[in-house]
Amino acid sequence: MRTIKILLIDDHPLILEGYQNVLNRLEIADIKFVIETSDNCDQAWQKIVSENYDVVFLDINFPVAENSRFISGEDLGAEIKKEFGNKIKLVILTVIEDPLRVQNILRNVNPDGFLVKGETNSEELITCLKKVITYPPFYGATISKILQSGVVNPQVIDEIDRQILHQLSLGTKTKDIPLHVHLSLRAVEDRKRRLKEIMDVQQGGNKALLEKARKSGYI
Repeated sequence: MRTIKILLIDDHPLILEGYQNVLNRLEIADIKFVIETSDNCDQAWQKIVSENYDVVFLDINFPVAENSRFISGEDLGAEIKKEFGNKIKLVILTVIEDPLRVQNILRNVNPDGFLVKGETNSEELITCLKKVITYPPFYGATISKILQSGVVNPQVIDEIDRQILHQLSLGTKTKDIPLHVHLSLRAVEDRKRRLKEIMDVQQGGNKALLEKARKSGYI
């Protein structure tokens, strides 16, 4: 009998319990499912590097712990794909629906599955799991609609951009960001200008940029 080991990563206990209950009911001939959970990115990474997981379900938004290696689930997802490639099938499960944000996650992480929580029921969760372990990828309705729209934004908001947004959200002054991100002050200011252009923030300074970043799910 084949064993498929699954790790569910989300910071909401009720959501983890719900996913686990759904997947525990799944029965496929000659396959045994072993399901484990984690509620933060750092703990999850330690599990991933020490265990042999076949599938990881990952949320994007997490509270950032002090000295955390990962700002968001996107950073963890990118690291999983970088280190393990197709050995681990990665499914993003998030509330994020902003097209630009979704496109950036697809570019930066390249997950095997992508679902929006608000539209995902137990049947679709199971369908997604079956698809990613046999013939990925699997995208939910909202993600498929974004991909099928044909509207592609070439602007990528990368890990460094997200670090800058994170520091701004903590109240770090622009002049002090180079102490936390390995960039010159000029490079930080250039990236801030670019972020405002991408997010169509025309006025309001850092406050307006952060409001748009929160609305889009970057912080």
